[in-house]
Amino acid sequence: MAKRRKQSPAMIIGLTLILASIVGFVFSLMAVNRVGQIKREMTELKNSYERQIEKMEADFQTKLTSIEKLLGGGGTLEKYIVAKNFLSNTGVDLDAILTEMQHQSDRPYFRVFVTGTKEVWIGMKKSSSDSAYYFQKNFKPGLSQEKFYYLKNPEIETKYTVILNKDAYIRTGVPESVYLIFFGFDSGKLSKMPGVEVTNLKDAFNLYIPGG
Repeated sequence: MAKRRKQSPAMIIGLTLILASIVGFVFSLMAVNRVGQIKREMTELKNSYERQIEKMEADFQTKLTSIEKLLGGGGTLEKYIVAKNFLSNTGVDLDAILTEMQHQSDRPYFRVFVTGTKEVWIGMKKSSSDSAYYFQKNFKPGLSQEKFYYLKNPEIETKYTVILNKDAYIRTGVPESVYLIFFGFDSGKLSKMPGVEVTNLKDAFNLYIPGG
């Protein structure tokens, strides 16, 4: 019976080193692959942030252009204040500013004024024949932020400009607490809701409509 050959220590050490080298090489490949994956993820994240920043800059530039259109020449100080506040994230509502700056006489609108201490629901349709409300909201006491245009569209549309028709339909559950303040054609008028509903805005409040 043949005797088993003893493995020499040198051979065992050599095999161990070879195996260790193979294992180390595999781990190195895994590490390189992981680094590459992390790098790709970081690149995608960076591109995502850059796209978001570009979108914010484009949106800001659009609104700043609108401000320039309204202010015209000589409004450098106002534009600087609005832009500085907007960029420093101080909570300035740019839509509210743009809405308040619009006072074109030939673009009449009305605002809602609620008296008392409780919120009041008001719903509006562009016409009484519409099945669904075009706009509805629980209005807090005081003057609404919204401006409701019923003849021409505003020069600049914001989240506070609501476009209705001259024959708009209005409904509320608490008419005694609701007033409409009309602006346009260099005049103003305060009118109380005559009842729970108004089926035709122009007729109910005797509004001046050029040519109609």
